[in-house]
Amino acid sequence: MHKDSHKIRALNARFRRGDQSVPGIIVATRGIHDLIGDDDREAVRLFQQVRAFNKFTADNDPHGEHDFGSFTFDKETCCWKIDVYDPSLEIAPLDPTDPSLSKRVLTIMLASEY
Repeated sequence: MHKDSHKIRALNARFRRGDQSVPGIIVATRGIHDLIGDDDREAVRLFQQVRAFNKFTADNDPHGEHDFGSFTFDKETCCWKIDVYDPSLEIAPLDPTDPSLSKRVLTIMLASEY
């Protein structure tokens, strides 16, 4: 567990909920694209579920960083994962608690793709 897990958790939550002051990108896998197609309303509905997720447990959040979640969307088990990199997205960040030294990547995928 990182000594500043509470700070990482707060940044992850802010980013996942759409706070643009926390740098990062959101990507979806091919399976998610196939599931929602070109329907913007379905994409919004999916993102709303990711943003609203709050069922963190010791099993799905062992480090207390709120960096993973699993949910059902249109009868499919989906999940999301946040990884933290340096601003160039090449290596681990020098300080994952400093938004100027880190960038988050939120990946949304089907559970079968994990």
